[in-house]
Amino acid sequence: MKLSAPAKVNLHLKVTATLANGYHELDTSFAYVDVADELIISPADELNVTCSKPHLNGEKNLVYRVLDAFRKQHGLSSGLSIHIDKHLPDQAGLGGGSSDAATALMVANRHWNVKCSKEELIKFATPFGADIPCFLFERASLARGIGEQLSDYPGALPSGSLLLAYPGIGLSTPEVFNCYDRQTDRAAGLTHNDAADTIRARSEAAPGEPAIGDNDLEVCASALSTEVDELLKTMRRVSDRVWMSGSGSTCVALFEKRQQAEAAASMLLDRELATWTHVGRLLKKHPLESMKIGA
Repeated sequence: MKLSAPAKVNLHLKVTATLANGYHELDTSFAYVDVADELIISPADELNVTCSKPHLNGEKNLVYRVLDAFRKQHGLSSGLSIHIDKHLPDQAGLGGGSSDAATALMVANRHWNVKCSKEELIKFATPFGADIPCFLFERASLARGIGEQLSDYPGALPSGSLLLAYPGIGLSTPEVFNCYDRQTDRAAGLTHNDAADTIRARSEAAPGEPAIGDNDLEVCASALSTEVDELLKTMRRVSDRVWMSGSGSTCVALFEKRQQAEAAASMLLDRELATWTHVGRLLKKHPLESMKIGA
């Protein structure tokens, strides 16, 4: 099987609590994008994972670690052969590795006849990465907790054309959150879970829908990376709605027309402010949702 592992973007991200174990609770939302890594999966006696980026081959790959733990938990000796053709940049806020792991886990759950429910898969996978649940959920979602408390995204997704721009450098998620902790007055700066009006104060959405483009981590990402800072500033000169996805470093812009997004992408590449761009659209459903290979 040749299967998609799509990118995601955070439509908004608010930090609501810092936990004793160092994790952060969030109020955030996810939608998929029509660009993806591709996984070629076939039956095998052993578990084998290779990647078009050789440094991601083998046991260090998140796909291997998740599937190996999954089969051990269920007392299995079965294998799979998985090759990942990477199209998404690393450490980019697009969830590439998490998406790869989610797609592989959905296939393994069916192929190995484990038959875990979607909720069971999410509970199992969350310790491996807070972004994995949003891909297992298979629909655009609101998320709370550390990303594992998911519900359907309300209303319609933003229309028009979407531009993703990656500045050529990744950002470490722990480093961005550590910066946020250092710079934030936790008593005054954290947005509590019951403060929905504050969370959505900058939104133009209908009441009850989440803010689009409001990301608490942008300031720290810009402070840590001049590339992200310059990319955001430049994109805001050509689009009214620009933000950073997740903890970075990919930046997002919305345009009414595809030609506008394509012109902006060309400009960013020409000025060497971005090394990778994608012009496309947001998706409310995971590409594999209609194939029913999940639980």
